Amino acid sequence: MRVLLISLLFVFSSHLHAEFINIGILNSKSVQKLSFSVRAGKYALFTEQGKVEEFTSGNNVTLQRVGELIEVIADKKSLGKFKKVNLMGTGWYNHFMIKSLEPPLLDRRYDDNLRVKVRRGKLLLINNIDLDNYVAGVVEAEVGRKPPKEYFKLQAIICRTYALSNTSKHLEEGFNLCDEVHCQAYHGKSFYPNIVDAAMQTRGAVIVDSDIKLITAAFHSNCGGQTVNSEDVWTKSLYYLRSVNDTFCLDKRNSFWEKEISIPAWRGFITARNSTISDSLPTSYVSDKRENDFLYTQIRFEEFRHHFKLRSTYFNVHPQEESVLLKGRGYGHGVGLCQEGAMEMAAQGYSYSEILHYYYSGVHIIDLAALDFFKEE
Repeated sequence: MRVLLISLLFVFSSHLHAEFINIGILNSKSVQKLSFSVRAGKYALFTEQGKVEEFTSGNNVTLQRVGELIEVIADKKSLGKFKKVNLMGTGWYNHFMIKSLEPPLLDRRYDDNLRVKVRRGKLLLINNIDLDNYVAGVVEAEVGRKPPKEYFKLQAIICRTYALSNTSKHLEEGFNLCDEVHCQAYHGKSFYPNIVDAAMQTRGAVIVDSDIKLITAAFHSNCGGQTVNSEDVWTKSLYYLRSVNDTFCLDKRNSFWEKEISIPAWRGFITARNSTISDSLPTSYVSDKRENDFLYTQIRFEEFRHHFKLRSTYFNVHPQEESVLLKGRGYGHGVGLCQEGAMEMAAQGYSYSEILHYYYSGVHIIDLAALDFFKEE
């Protein structure tokens, strides 16, 4: 009965108001001065003094840090110095372009609103944005424009789920998520119709577990033919992140890799973690499935990956005269959805729902309105 109710809510529910999220943008660049220009719609400038000015596409606006304040210059005229600046879209459809002038950076376009403060000697830039506009931007930044249309829908749902389950990640800094891989890559507005359509066609859709809680929507580039259990990487066991065999990704760009490591480096790493095996150092290992520990060393493959900066934990070891050759498979941590495998499934005609349930066991796709319903319940 509960599953039926979830399905009905997903089909018939609609949002009464848009969901907005705050994204810290360009925060690793120490921006001191930038230009702001309206590319669509209209914008109103709000400060601690209230509404100050309105801007359209004909205005040239500059924001620069002056000590702990922000000076706003419009069409070469200073409008004043303020503690906080909010540039809020007031048109039906709004997006803007910013370009860092100090330091000089390429311009980027963003949907919706921009908030600016001074923090730690630089301009703190926050894109206050409709969640689904953000999702479209993330999908393009994460996977580009080449995947099949159906895959964009899947990635949109995953990105939306990740965003909503990590809204507290940067709260101490004044925003929800950053625009780098620490959270999700985000380079601003997507103009690609297939991606924008995918975000809007799946508007509000998220993934939940059997307790109607947002899942850890883990994904990686390529699993090499077998994903891994969540506890093999992060210690915590999650029933929906189980190892699955995946033949869809085996002939893709990130399917295989090699790396040569000198014997001294190999020996030093192993003996530093297990001094009892210095006389029987393993230099050969072949397996056709993933394992947790490397032979009898009691060293997790995950430790090898981080120490030697390997593409994955899935590799065989072949001895050479003065080195060992690692022949590996896949790229990434291996937990959850394999992106290149999922793209191939989409290309073969699988629906985004079928692909999602292939990689995440026993989960449900529901609408945010349904999620709110079960929270209240």
